[in-house]
This record gives sequence, structure tokens and C-alpha cells, in this order.
Amino acid sequence: MKLNYLFIGLLCISATLTAQNFKYGKVSKEELAEKQNTSYPEADATVLYRDYKVKFDYTQGQGFTQNVTVHERVKIYTKQGFDWATRNYIVYDNGSDREIFDVKGVTYNLVNGAIKKEKLQNSAQFEERLNKYRVNNKFTMPAIQEGSVIEYEYTITSPFSRISDINLQYTIPINKELVELRVPEYYVYNIQSNPKASVAYSFNQDSKEREITIRGKSGLGTANYNSGFRGARGNNGTFKGKEYSYKENIYLLEESNVPPLKREVYIDNLQNYQARSIWELALINDPGGVPERFATTWEAVSKSLYESDDFVNEINKSDYYQSDLASAISGVTSEEEKMAMILNFVKSKVRWNTYIGYFPEKGVKKAYKEGTGNTADINLMLVSMLQNSGINAYPVLVSTRENGIPVYPTREGFNYVIAAAVVNGTMYVLDATHPYGNVNMLPERAMNWQGRLIRPDGTSDWVGLYPGYISQKLTYVQAEIDKEAVAVNVRERKGGHFARAYRNKFVASTTKSQIDDIDTGNEMVEISEFEATDLESLNENMSISYTANSTSLVEEIGGDLYISPMLFFAQTENPFKSDSREYPIFFEYPKSHKYNISLKIPEGYQVKSLPQSIKANLANDTGGYSFLIKEGPGIVQLAVSLDINTPIILPQDYEYVKGMFSQITEKEKEKIVLTKI
Repeated sequence: MKLNYLFIGLLCISATLTAQNFKYGKVSKEELAEKQNTSYPEADATVLYRDYKVKFDYTQGQGFTQNVTVHERVKIYTKQGFDWATRNYIVYDNGSDREIFDVKGVTYNLVNGAIKKEKLQNSAQFEERLNKYRVNNKFTMPAIQEGSVIEYEYTITSPFSRISDINLQYTIPINKELVELRVPEYYVYNIQSNPKASVAYSFNQDSKEREITIRGKSGLGTANYNSGFRGARGNNGTFKGKEYSYKENIYLLEESNVPPLKREVYIDNLQNYQARSIWELALINDPGGVPERFATTWEAVSKSLYESDDFVNEINKSDYYQSDLASAISGVTSEEEKMAMILNFVKSKVRWNTYIGYFPEKGVKKAYKEGTGNTADINLMLVSMLQNSGINAYPVLVSTRENGIPVYPTREGFNYVIAAAVVNGTMYVLDATHPYGNVNMLPERAMNWQGRLIRPDGTSDWVGLYPGYISQKLTYVQAEIDKEAVAVNVRERKGGHFARAYRNKFVASTTKSQIDDIDTGNEMVEISEFEATDLESLNENMSISYTANSTSLVEEIGGDLYISPMLFFAQTENPFKSDSREYPIFFEYPKSHKYNISLKIPEGYQVKSLPQSIKANLANDTGGYSFLIKEGPGIVQLAVSLDINTPIILPQDYEYVKGMFSQITEKEKEKIVLTKI
């Protein structure tokens, strides 16, 4: 009887969809004429309809194949919504085992009252290999303009039984969403919602009997990475000859008016907070053999990796670098110094080829010989060299920011590997893929919450990826004021992650691009005599210096001169504008930015008024701000400091962070007033 209810429900859904013309190709003039989303008028685009289907089809001689079919219809309102005309979908492809991606699409525009269609062409479809195992399929819909409706349908045919996470929410609203999965009873999944999402949706469940015909002894096939069916049973566990019956589990979700993800400033990866259905393959109950259980603990994940020759053998190889490494660290006795030298040695020998993964692409030996490799080639080589030199070192699985955060024990939730070393009881994290990284200084892509350190004995631990030290930026400013202009000399020293980020951005760039990057706010400032020191070195610190001249920084009113003591460095707008916050505030790494500013009072003037000094601190020493100003002989001296002592601040503390930044912006808008003597 339950199946009948589901059947009636599906009929009702089908009738609704037909009435609303959601069938592929049935775009209406009303949809094309729509100017905005009525519930979310600020949206740049809207998903009018989304239909996501997963089913497993049986093929004689091959077994079950997973087929994913997705149909989406998107309305574009503004130029900012044009980004939705370019889509990316990643599939598994290592040459022998591969998923097949296929897409069709049409762009619809309303021209002189008539609907004009333009099909997606093959020339607008591209494949980009991300690593040895993953390929990105990218396509761009044609003839996009404000008011367009785009519609596409793609399929992914997969030999695997692992079901990819299903996104249920976008950064734009979804008017209508249907998700349906039909899964043979032999595949058992743990189904979870993203615990970081502010909304969650659940599936209605049902089942039905299905029949297949098996010829000869071909069995039920694989539909999994490593396991295959070895037999078949009937409803009561007995063979039925050529006709075989099994139960198909059905999962159905239907939602309307799905809210968009709220965009916020200072966020790590918005998709981490997306409503998502997570399908973890827990068991394959092969009717002809022993049930195969999959990793459900972190220890099982560790054990499975160290049972993989492609992983552990790369760490154990050492013959290819022995003599070179011995020369590189000859005479070094300090374990800390040896660790740093090995890191720099690997960086000097092998360059990252931009491919990510925790399995080597070339193999460490070939990568060493050719001088390039993926993240695993390089960082497993680093682990090997550290271990070979007597340092306790281990691989650490990481999920990059773009990949999100794994919410349950899994290998698939990770896509990157770094190294960890324990020296004199202290743990350090290292990544040799970044030329300007250092010990405990990971590249931005890898600083994503926690990584999982794995050991050969199957044990594992979480390792923090954010630095435990504060990166410093010191800006020294000397300025001379007259009635019409301000001349400024600036010297800025960048340390830690400030130096790493600057080098990463500008090491191969022109001086002009570095000058153009200087933030002068809304002020008209001319920059000259620019110089960068230690830009290409591996020193902890680097610096820049320049002169600046401006006629907009000083204003004469009634014979008095008004000037901001922060000059063009003032923060005059609070980045936190929302009344509340759903997501953690992400500041990347602990940091401190200090300004020491000296303003020479022009001859014939004296100070009439100064802003008041203030100090503001967040609770639990998570951050603080100080603005200290005083008058000296012929000068005004200012010391300003903004300190963020923790990279992540929870949403419940948002009002305090917003309040502190409100104080900052109000204070830095204030002026010094100089009057004639």
C-alpha cells in the first residue's frame, strides 16, 4: 500500500510539472519576460527548475551501472548572473575506469515578442584534466544576455556505486527542486545532511520489486571500485533461473522556494555551508559472497591507505635521492634546521605542476628526475626524506578550501596531502609545493580547518592546519603637510603569511602591477620611487617602500587645515554590514597590522584639536584595536594596531566583531585640525 501512495504522489508531481511546462524544451514567454525573483528580488539569477535523478541499470555482462541525469533551467536577470552560463562538473577518469559525461543545452531569448533558441555547440565544451584521476567538464551556454533563460541536461554514466554528494542549495534561489534516487538493495549508504548548513532537507523513502534477466553465469557485475557480485538469489534467497528479482530502494525529495546561500565577507568557502545530501557507501551486500564493509572510522581510512602500494611504496623509496640529500644536509646537527633544509631541498628539486591529489601521479622517482610532480609526488617525497634523515614524519590528508570539509571518515573527502614532522616533541606541518612557503607556513589552498595525520600502524590524529603564530605587517610613515598637498614616505615590512601571500601574487609581476595594488581608498594619490626588497628570497620577511603625493588629503576650511592622521590608510567603511551572521568569520591566519605614522606640522600652524586615543578588545583575547595619538614638538605621532589572534571567530561573536570594526571606521574618519599661529 505504501508503494501505491508513492505512485500517486509521483503522478501528482508529474501533473504539476506538466502544467508548469518544466519538460525540457518547454520554456515559456512568461519565464523570458520575468524581471526578478519575487521572493529574492536582489538575486542575479534563479534556478526555475532542477531535476536530479540517480538510478542503477543492469547490463548483461557488465552488471549495474550508475546513471545520473540532471536537468536545470536557469533564469538570468543581470550581467552579474552571466556567470551561471558557465558550468563545471568533475568526473573520475584514470584511463581504464572512467565516468562518461554528456551534455545538451539551449539558450532562450525573447526577440521582438518571439522566442529565439540557440543550442550549445561542441566548440563551447571543454575537458580539463585536474590530476591523474579527475577531469573537469566545462561548458558555456551561448547568446547570453539579461533576461535569457538557459536550459541544459547532462548525464554521467559511472561504473561505480559511490554516489557523489548532492547539492540541494545554490548561491541563487531555486524555485522548484526534485531529487530522486533508485538504488539496488545490495548497496547500503549512510545518508547525512551537511551539519554546517543552516537548512536541511530529508528524503521520503519507499521500495519496489525489480526483475532482471541473467544469461548464463555472467553474474550481476561490479558497480564498485573493488568488489563484484558473484551470484544471484531470488526473493527467498534461492536462484530463479534466468529471471531474478531484487528490491529497489527509492529516495524522493521535492522542495520549493529553496533560499540562496547568503554571501558574507570574510568566509573560507561558502559551499562549506551549503545544504547538501551526503551519501557514504557503507556496505555492499553481495548476494553471492561475503558482505564488504567500507571505511567507517578514521583508523580504517589510515589502514586502507597503508595497504595501498601506490601510496606506501612511494614513501619507502629512497635510493634515487640518497647521495644528493646527504650532501644537502651535511654537517647539520639541529633537527629543526635539518627539517627546514630538507623542505627547501625538495622545493629546489621538484616544481609543482598544479595537479592536486594524495596519490602520486608520476611516482616520486620520476618526479625527482623530471623536476615536476603533483602534490603527492612532492610531499610524499618530503615525508620519505624526513624519515630517511631520522626525523619522525607522516603524511597528512587534507581537503583544500575549494573541496570543502569532510564530515565523516572517508578517503574521498580529502584531495591533498602534506607532511607533518615531530621534532623535540613539537609537531610541524610542511608543504613543499609552494616555493615561498616555510615550516608551519602552508599555502592558502591547504589551510582548511584540520588534516588527518596517518601512521603505518593504522592510527591517526587530527592536525591543525592554521598557524599558531601571528604574522606581522609593520607600516612606517613619515608625512609632511602644507596647505595644498601632503608628501608621504612609506616603508612596509611584511612577515610570515603577509610575505608569502605578497610573493605568491607578485614574484613574476611588474613594478606597475605592484603599484596598482596599493590601496589608496577614495583618495587621489600619486605613487613613485617604488621598491620591493627580498621579493624572490626565502627570508621570513620582505619589504616595500615608496613615496606618495596627494592634494586630496588636506582640506582648508575657514583658514584651518583638516587632515586624517591615517592619511590614505584609513578604513572608512565597515565590512560587516549584516545585522546577523550565519557563518564563522574567517580571517585566514592570526595577524597583526601596525602603523607608526609621523606627521610634520607645517610652519606657521599649530594643533587645534586631535582625535581621542582609544583601545578596543574582543573577548578571550581573540582580537583588539588601538589608536594612540599624541602631539610632539612640531609633529603629530600616531600608533595604530589591529590584531586578530585567531583565524576563525564563531557567529555568536559576530556582533562584537562588527562593533569593533564600527569603532575602527568611525575613529579613522576623524580629522586633525591645524590652525594658524
